[in-house]
Amino acid sequence: MRKLIFLLWVIVVLNPLQAQVTQKTGSKGIPNFDIEQTSGSHLRAANLVKGQPVMFVYFDPDCDHCTMFIQELLKQINAFKNIQIVMVTYIPIRSLKKFVTDSGIGKYPVIKVGTEGSNFIVRYHYNVVQFPFLALHDKNGSLFATYESEVPSPGELAALFSNK
Repeated sequence: MRKLIFLLWVIVVLNPLQAQVTQKTGSKGIPNFDIEQTSGSHLRAANLVKGQPVMFVYFDPDCDHCTMFIQELLKQINAFKNIQIVMVTYIPIRSLKKFVTDSGIGKYPVIKVGTEGSNFIVRYHYNVVQFPFLALHDKNGSLFATYESEVPSPGELAALFSNK
């Protein structure tokens, strides 16, 4: 009887969640996101500059691969001056503020960093499972590449954008 009750619970509770995820994934456009930045302001999809490429970086500050990628990105940031970089995480804003300060990301206005908290709009849109995750959009907003866990070097990414 317990197994039957558990099975019914899984079907009733988790099935609608799966349907939500399916609806949010598979799109080739930019997600309709809303992230809270460390300044307290919100960055939304509508705030992105039209006609300019976008690179989404979904990360976790405790992920070693993420922090190594970010350090390399900052070293080559001049190659991304015409690309909007949106770094998204799920961690609380207080922890994100510490990370932004410690990493020095705040010195680079081309990089927008924020948390989506537990709404996971960006995470579900791209079906992010591992970090770091990159989603590259051309100047029309069309998705042209995604990378998960093993990501290209910033130099390789800049070259990819130069062709778009």
